[in-house]
Amino acid sequence: MSSKKKTKFPPRFPRFAAGLRFQLRPSDEAMRSWWWREWLMAISVMSAGPRLEKGRKYALSGQVVSLKIDGSHVDADVVGTRSGAYRVTLDFRAPPAAARRRIAAAIRSEPMNVARLLAGDMPIEVASLFRDEGFSLFPGGKLSAGGYDMTCSCNCPDWANPCKHVFAVLFILGEEIALNPLRLLELRGVKTEDVCGK
Repeated sequence: MSSKKKTKFPPRFPRFAAGLRFQLRPSDEAMRSWWWREWLMAISVMSAGPRLEKGRKYALSGQVVSLKIDGSHVDADVVGTRSGAYRVTLDFRAPPAAARRRIAAAIRSEPMNVARLLAGDMPIEVASLFRDEGFSLFPGGKLSAGGYDMTCSCNCPDWANPCKHVFAVLFILGEEIALNPLRLLELRGVKTEDVCGK
């Protein structure tokens, strides 16, 4: 019988950070939106073990200290257990320009869709427009041509991708999308002005 001694590692806790905090609660209307539920389901499928839940806790406790969204590219800094912040980058794959024009034109052709988007409501038909072009509106989906429609990276030492820092950013980004669904279109390269003429 083996007499190997188990190595015990001390528990590690994230350093305090007064960053962006995920603030939506189950009772909030935005949390009941179909696109928030789809976003959450999409990132849940990407989960590796407990990292999704740890990322959610990081988002709730303000560990995401910066978030910059530039079209389909996202940069963020997340404070973990070590000194300094980890750099997280997300890149959402956008449909080709011609496909984006078709999607924007299809949305514009229905004035009620435009009105709903401007009022903070995402018509469910928008997801179908992306599927018709071979793309998913939500992260982590497989492309019809192969490969994934979002790439993510973090400079933390965790071997898993996505790590808890990436999930923390995805939760914060998801809250932004829950409150403003036009942001989701922008992540896929469809600009607000192309859809709403603003």
